[in-house]
Amino acid sequence: MGRAVVWLLGAAAFVVAGVTLSDYTLYLIDLVAVTAIMALGLTIVTGVAGQVSLAQAAFSAMGGYGAVLLGSGLGIPHWLGIPLAALGAAVVGYLLGLPALRLEGPYLALVTLGFTAIVQTVLIHWRTVTNGQLGLPVPPLTLGGRALTSGRELFVVVVPLAVLLFLAARRLLRSRVGRAFDALRQSEVAARVMGVNPVHYKTLAFALSAFLGGLGGGLHALLTTFLSPDSFGIIESIYFLVVIVVGGVGSVLGPVLGSALLILLPETLGAFKQYQTLVYGVLLLTFIVFAPGGLSGLVARLTWRS
Repeated sequence: MGRAVVWLLGAAAFVVAGVTLSDYTLYLIDLVAVTAIMALGLTIVTGVAGQVSLAQAAFSAMGGYGAVLLGSGLGIPHWLGIPLAALGAAVVGYLLGLPALRLEGPYLALVTLGFTAIVQTVLIHWRTVTNGQLGLPVPPLTLGGRALTSGRELFVVVVPLAVLLFLAARRLLRSRVGRAFDALRQSEVAARVMGVNPVHYKTLAFALSAFLGGLGGGLHALLTTFLSPDSFGIIESIYFLVVIVVGGVGSVLGPVLGSALLILLPETLGAFKQYQTLVYGVLLLTFIVFAPGGLSGLVARLTWRS
């Protein structure tokens, strides 16, 4: 099937979905897309570059709070404030990547986990700026003088943006940068011999991860319309790790599949929704033991067999 045909089919599916699906269903699709964007950042730094990070929730907090505060304090609209907040998160991510030059494995994980705890503590106690535990309302995204508030309206913005980001990530990971990340994950010593600069590529991986986390965090704030420190803690960082493990560590498709399963599954649990944390734990263990390649690995295996 030609690339042009794939694009036409995708565009047709996008239009049909936007017209026929309910607003709530489109909201769920938006939520899957935004979560996948944030998880894509973790895929790059952990799944591809091999740097264990539990800071994705902190980066998403920077994107969400940063965009809202830029709007309320400087009057910067969301369409500009969200990318600016994401760039700010990328700078912080770059700096956080510096410890990765000396630490690895559980030690690096603890550093990033501590960073997430620090960010959440700041959000709770810096009440004059963040409003503490009371949180902040998120004004709607406005384009062309029109406020986009419904799942259907945001669908037109969020899903195409997610598609572009994933295509860009796919191209990046197939380039020299992606090969350098892969070399670092397999062996830093061998990567040095091949001419890969660990300082440059480790910090770049963290910066890219933080940018996507911040961008996704800003978009997520538009969907939820409210920001609270409780949404950006250690549990949320672990949640992103579960997403990429279930979807497939190191796979660009993994964040999409993992996000879809973990977001849509609670909708099917009904009366058992209160046990969703238990279900997540069972899923994580199941995929680690029986399907380490995640959903993307299963899809690739089925495709190869057919």
